[in-house]
Amino acid sequence: MNENRDLEEFLKQNERRVYYQIHQLQIDDKDEEYFQEGLVAMWKAYENYQPDKGSLSTYMNYTIRNRLIDAIRKGGKEKELLEKFKKQYQIDTTSGNYRNPTGVSHILIDNEAEVKSEMDINREFWKVIRSLLTEKEWKWVRYYVIEGMSQQEIANQEKVTLVAVKGWAREVRKKLRSAGWENLKKF
Repeated sequence: MNENRDLEEFLKQNERRVYYQIHQLQIDDKDEEYFQEGLVAMWKAYENYQPDKGSLSTYMNYTIRNRLIDAIRKGGKEKELLEKFKKQYQIDTTSGNYRNPTGVSHILIDNEAEVKSEMDINREFWKVIRSLLTEKEWKWVRYYVIEGMSQQEIANQEKVTLVAVKGWAREVRKKLRSAGWENLKKF
């Protein structure tokens, strides 16, 4: 019971150090997540303090500041990743050809000018892709990627085995990777 009171009193006496570092680092801390990080850092500094190394106040300030900087970096990386995933999801689901969960291919269009522009861009893109592939590989791209057919449907239509169609797909991916197109999610 006495230890808890000592801890609360210590934290209360020194919480301004945390607020000072948050202010100095210009952190927007509406949820007080950074304040909590600072309190933990301050307590760790108190526990690990070695009097022969310098003053406690300097050590606490140093520890709090570094812990807050680490938290900012971690938060920034998480936000970057989240933004990256959001952008990729938006691209995958709202622009150009994509396959929704039902397997149907869609083209989302806002206005006629964008339609022509999108079609021209897509036409050039597909010409480049087409030039890299054999006839059978191009069939796989056309049916699977553009039209949204399953590999089994392609096999049935082309009167070949499913293994053959999967081989075409494997070769397409291999060729596109070697041509520097490894980030294409549709394939």
